[in-house]
Amino acid sequence: MKKIDNSKNYFAGLIVVLTVIYIVDEIASAMNSSMQPYVLIDLFKVPGGNILAPEYAKAVSTATVLSIPGYCFMFLTPFYKALADRFGRRLFLIINTAVMGLGLLVCFLAPNYYVYVLGVMIVTFVQTNDMQVMYIMETAPENHRAKLCSITKAIALAGVSLIGVCRKYFYDPEVFSSWRYVFIVPALLGIAVGLGCIPFVKETPVFLNRKTEKEEKEQKKEDKGGVLPAFRYIFRNRQMRSICFAGFVFCLATGITSYYTTITAAAVSGGALKESDINLFMIVYPFVNAFVTFFSGFFSDRLGRKKASVLLSALAASGLLVFVLGSRFGWGGLIIALGYGVFIGGLWSVSDTMILVMAGESTPTQLRASVYGANGMISGIGMLIGIVVMVLGINFAGSENVGLLSLITTLPFVLLAMIMLMKNVRETNGQDLNKVGE
Repeated sequence: MKKIDNSKNYFAGLIVVLTVIYIVDEIASAMNSSMQPYVLIDLFKVPGGNILAPEYAKAVSTATVLSIPGYCFMFLTPFYKALADRFGRRLFLIINTAVMGLGLLVCFLAPNYYVYVLGVMIVTFVQTNDMQVMYIMETAPENHRAKLCSITKAIALAGVSLIGVCRKYFYDPEVFSSWRYVFIVPALLGIAVGLGCIPFVKETPVFLNRKTEKEEKEQKKEDKGGVLPAFRYIFRNRQMRSICFAGFVFCLATGITSYYTTITAAAVSGGALKESDINLFMIVYPFVNAFVTFFSGFFSDRLGRKKASVLLSALAASGLLVFVLGSRFGWGGLIIALGYGVFIGGLWSVSDTMILVMAGESTPTQLRASVYGANGMISGIGMLIGIVVMVLGINFAGSENVGLLSLITTLPFVLLAMIMLMKNVRETNGQDLNKVGE
């Protein structure tokens, strides 16, 4: 039988490495939305760099259309992620981290939007796998699982402020192409961390236990991982089916997170905010996001996954309202940073709780990575629909009204998802991952 390293020293070191990887993941996933207006202004040659110009709305539409083929890669995600059920978590943790950095490097070098969107596709494909979350879930004590997930993510989210720091020092509004230099530091960091974590990370105990059992006793055919068994499990198991549907509805509300910088840039163009407000906003909101995320895990372990999700959803709605009104009426960089940080801290904490934590606590180990991939594809479709709704709204209402549009497209879906969660999904807090499905 293989020896599994469960020592406290190894676990502490592993959490440190996973936290660093998480930082890379969060920075990579935030780069496109954080720098989107400046990328579009440069690569689509928007006259005078004016966000309120019709050319900018057209650029948003064109960019979204060009991005749609990339979303087709979501259909490959379950197949890719299912490989972790066969070959282990470690290999893909390393590959995903290094490839995130590679994707950002492609964005940095992009001569046009076609190449830029290729870089975004590379980042998105590996970033959606969240292998570090699975590592934490399969390594942490079950009564501290959500707390450790939220603590490590909170530290990672605070690291997103690096984007704001790079923007402050590298981006010059008078030089449209200067957005590129904001990408170079995170790109090199991702590649270095991916390669550097090779000697420090071992396979998860839960996966090794399952592998040992397979060696000692032939596993039944229906227990094998894979895409088709994953979808079969989702739609045949009432608990997972309910989680999946509620998660899909919730993801319809996330379209605003791809266009929040359009709201702030429009406020600058309209005179409500100053460029210095945006610099402050970009540096402060990740820390507010991290603060909310840090405590979300404590709420989840103490109150249960469902009650915590409702609480955090209400918090997110309040934050979005402050962000939108603050941007529209010029309340300053600090206030809108507080509002947006609270909004996405609550929003993504609920998303992680439903799509990752509750799904993982409702799925057998041999199917967990495969179900993550299948569920991720379904929730990704919800996110895509949310983005399309936002783009259509921008062309109809104009860039100056994106904030009000976000309230209309976000709050109803969040409310509906919480009703579905409370009504149809049973609590998963404290579930022993080794016994799920027995």
